[in-house]
Amino acid sequence: MSVGEVKASLRNAIVAARQGRRVFDQAASEAEAANHTADALLHASQNADVTAARQALATAQAEVEPTRRRFDSTAAQAADYLTRLG
Repeated sequence: MSVGEVKASLRNAIVAARQGRRVFDQAASEAEAANHTADALLHASQNADVTAARQALATAQAEVEPTRRRFDSTAAQAADYLTRLG
């Protein structure tokens, strides 16, 4: 692979990471809205399935910000490597 091909691959990786972040942000936003709706409908439920679903949603919510950072870090590291290649 030539340096030019590596640079092109890095540029594509940067675009893909940024696009992935935008898609992820949209999905996270829609999931958060659905979670609020579910909470409003099921706020008093003690059903085991509802409790398990709430726990799963809380676990997923805790991964949102770290995942955003991973997308950002991927783009930044690829950009840094691209800059170092000249």
